[in-house]
Amino acid sequence: MGHLCRVSSILILLLCNVSLSGSQTYTPSDPFNLSVDVYRFRGGDDDHVLIEIAYAFAERMLTYQPDSAGLSGAADLTVNITRNDTTTHADRWLVPHTVTDTAAFSRGMNLVGVYKLQLEPGEYVLRMFARDRHNPDRRDSLALRMPVQPFATTTPTLSDVELATVIRQGKQGGIFYKNTLDVIPNVGSMFSEDQMCFTYAEAYNMLSETDTGGFVTRTSVYDAIGKEIISRDRPRKRAGESSVIIDNFPVKNLRTGSYTLTLSLLGSDGKVKTTTGRKMFVYNPTLGVDSTLLASASKMPMPQYMAMDESELDREFQWCRYIVLDEEKDQYEALEGVDAKRKFLSEFWRRRPPGERDEYLARIAYANTNYRAMSREGYRTDRGRVVVMYGHADDVERHPNETETRPYEIWSYNNIQGGVIFVFVLRNAAGDYELVHSTHRNELHDESWDRVGITR
Repeated sequence: MGHLCRVSSILILLLCNVSLSGSQTYTPSDPFNLSVDVYRFRGGDDDHVLIEIAYAFAERMLTYQPDSAGLSGAADLTVNITRNDTTTHADRWLVPHTVTDTAAFSRGMNLVGVYKLQLEPGEYVLRMFARDRHNPDRRDSLALRMPVQPFATTTPTLSDVELATVIRQGKQGGIFYKNTLDVIPNVGSMFSEDQMCFTYAEAYNMLSETDTGGFVTRTSVYDAIGKEIISRDRPRKRAGESSVIIDNFPVKNLRTGSYTLTLSLLGSDGKVKTTTGRKMFVYNPTLGVDSTLLASASKMPMPQYMAMDESELDREFQWCRYIVLDEEKDQYEALEGVDAKRKFLSEFWRRRPPGERDEYLARIAYANTNYRAMSREGYRTDRGRVVVMYGHADDVERHPNETETRPYEIWSYNNIQGGVIFVFVLRNAAGDYELVHSTHRNELHDESWDRVGITR
């Protein structure tokens, strides 16, 4: 279980001035919608990662009842985090909110909170539920894959970049406080034309290299077809092992649409050391939508690839070894440059069913976490490959300590080809479980596995 470092979570009112009048029950007409973002920062030690779960919804979505304070509503929030289908953390809390006049409600997602905890690296699933305290039938929930990757310890690296509505001098002890600042997240990363986009990130291991000169932070914004719209470099001094990087820019010159913001660290030699990024959205009715984006939407790189360098793209393509076609492999190996590879991988997944990428990469992460053997990554082992290709078994029969046989496992899949099994044997205590038999028509088949394949 990840070590918990809970910070009390509250809601605050932003971007909305509520007048002091009115005392009748308020029943909302808008749907109850919850918005959530997750940010990753370095934890208190090398074994943990600090996770910030930012959530938001509009105050007009709550039901309010009159009381001595005016009109009071509340959100009933629950968070559940699982790893390998086992709950590692769960919590529930009530967040009250009081107003005196509902006529002044803003239309935006203006109630924001942050929940913080520390987790060990691994593949998690985050589920969050929100209910209207005075009308429990009004609710919303979401579930999302939450990979918690450790930070490098010997080379410069960046935290996730957090997009914010406000960054200002902070007061210690507040839920938005970090490194002397209050960072109010823009949950959902939606900006209107009259807003500033603030960015916050942390750089680590800045003294880990022989390069002791200054460094440069590069902020870039790409539109939906991968065209760079904003790019600016800011030189900085290498003042310590870590550094806080903040920036801001107006969005009034961006048309309505989706964008990808990337933050890069460049060494004194001008070479990029590391990059992080996040998708953002702009609503600008004054400038409208760029028509070229509409025409090119099907050809644009997927936003998640805009913050990935060439080595990360190559890595993902290696993970696709079990589903890639021979001609696709030849095409990729002939590509040169990061832009071409971003476009290729985007089209590779678009040719497949929606959601398949997330499911496939989740299986890769599970295999790498649970089936690593010596120097072999988990997805390259026999058990890891089966998980990636066929998903989790419906039943696993383990035989680790029988006298006359080597340790072995039998995995059963009830919904593949009318029911199939996979048998894995640990032939060598210093090795890994090997596939010795399966009833799947495309896998290794050996009916004598139980006579000669596992005896000691």
